[in-house]
Amino acid sequence: MIIRHRARQQGFSLIEVLIALLILGGGLLGLARLQMGMLGGTAESVLNDNAIRLAEEKLESLRFELAAGQELAAGNDEPQMNGVRMQRSWSLSALGDGLVATEVTVQWEVSTTGEVQTLQLPARLIRPDLAAQGWLLQNGQPTRETLP
Repeated sequence: MIIRHRARQQGFSLIEVLIALLILGGGLLGLARLQMGMLGGTAESVLNDNAIRLAEEKLESLRFELAAGQELAAGNDEPQMNGVRMQRSWSLSALGDGLVATEVTVQWEVSTTGEVQTLQLPARLIRPDLAAQGWLLQNGQPTRETLP
């Protein structure tokens, strides 16, 4: 009687290695797509941040012009930030008693999608001599609110 001992298999077969590599490749591909999505979101938020800064910068400029007693005028310009041309416009309307309603609008085109984004920043400006008197500006009728 001849007894044959089967040798125990050691290591991995070729099919097991190929399946493991396929799973690893799919995971790495998913991570690469996630990274690209995050970079795209970061670029978009940088453009939004730049637009907000441009609008606030113009609003501050209008405040200083009003404080200096200069005549305010509506207008527009096209500043460029980080290689992106942004169209900025501002409008003004006198509300009386030294109060001026303003709106600064910034538009830009997203290079990846071609979509036009718009940011609007409305504000009300008052002459500094009236602000120094501590005038309270509010919309609508005065109301009372109960404090906790």
